[in-house]
Amino acid sequence: MSASTEPARSARFLGIAESISFPAILAVFTLVTRILCRGPLYFGDGPSEIDSIAAKSYIIQPPGYWLYIWTAGRFPDPVMAMTVMNILFSVAGVVVFYYTACFFTRRLNAFLAALAYSTVFYIWFSGEIHSTYASQILFPVATYYLLLSYDRERAKWMLWVAALLFSLGAGIRPTDGMFIIPLILYFAAFRMPRKDAVVFLSLITLFCLGWLIPTWVAFERYDDGLRAFSTYVELVSKKQSVLTGVRMYTLANPVRYVLPLVVSIWPVLGLVVRNAIRNRNDWRIQSLLIWIVPGSLFFIFSLISDAPYLNYLTAAVLLLAVSAPNKWTGRLLIVTALSNAFVFLALGPVPSQKLSVNIVNGFVLRCTRGGIEQRYNKTLSQMQHFDNAQ
Repeated sequence: MSASTEPARSARFLGIAESISFPAILAVFTLVTRILCRGPLYFGDGPSEIDSIAAKSYIIQPPGYWLYIWTAGRFPDPVMAMTVMNILFSVAGVVVFYYTACFFTRRLNAFLAALAYSTVFYIWFSGEIHSTYASQILFPVATYYLLLSYDRERAKWMLWVAALLFSLGAGIRPTDGMFIIPLILYFAAFRMPRKDAVVFLSLITLFCLGWLIPTWVAFERYDDGLRAFSTYVELVSKKQSVLTGVRMYTLANPVRYVLPLVVSIWPVLGLVVRNAIRNRNDWRIQSLLIWIVPGSLFFIFSLISDAPYLNYLTAAVLLLAVSAPNKWTGRLLIVTALSNAFVFLALGPVPSQKLSVNIVNGFVLRCTRGGIEQRYNKTLSQMQHFDNAQ
């Protein structure tokens, strides 16, 4: 072996070791933290999900969440099945996020961004409870990763996998699937040949029928199922939307959106905004904004109940941060990870009659380890006794 080939071989070995070690560290970290902080049956959706499995309806409130509940019902212990699914969604989502971030930045910053993604307090919370929230840690970013890979390599099998991943994510949380549709259409219209786009969209339609039809049948069999669905849509559009008038409840939606998002990403918020403005002509930045904006508008103007609704767009926000050319990016991502870990592990709801405190309790601190331990499930209306003001 010549002396000249030794440095090249060493560099190649180090590159391979780095490419393996970063995802492995992220996977182990996410797995261990989710197992150590795992809570009891989620006091929100958990009981109703178990009741629906016992009744073999496999749906709860609209949009039903049939695919998630039906899958859990295939196992002897549905609660454990939900726990395992959500932990796996979390682990896989963080690792896939790392590989997606590598499209935008060097590996070290991608690793730090993925670490921050893993520790975002409401994402951590989602991996600990028994609800569909955790699915959106994985499926949106995994779909985006496959679409970026297809754009680079033009391997058609990637379109099949991307269509399947999108359909699974939409099946588990149909509303979040709707928010991703503009991103899907953007890639189909501007980043694919027409023939590939037709195949891609056709596959999505076919795969989604696999959960749309059983969900529709379940609602038809469920007492007042379809009427309950239409009533729920009417409630959102006519009472809970700020577009219908300014009331205490409708004003809460923008706060529910802004407050947890700012708490989670405040160290990199400046990077996100500056990158979105300065590089808005970059098609990848445009795709991230298309990923973020539709759901954000719905949350602000119509309905957002809990901080984990933000799961579906958090990956896109952090990708905007990590893709910003700034020498402080890595350090700011470390601060983001530490800040969120502190919020989740050290804080919890504080008993109070003050409106400001209860806003933080209901919109942020309920999604912490302390909130899980307290089984904190109070709404702001219940805490402040202004139900009649809605």
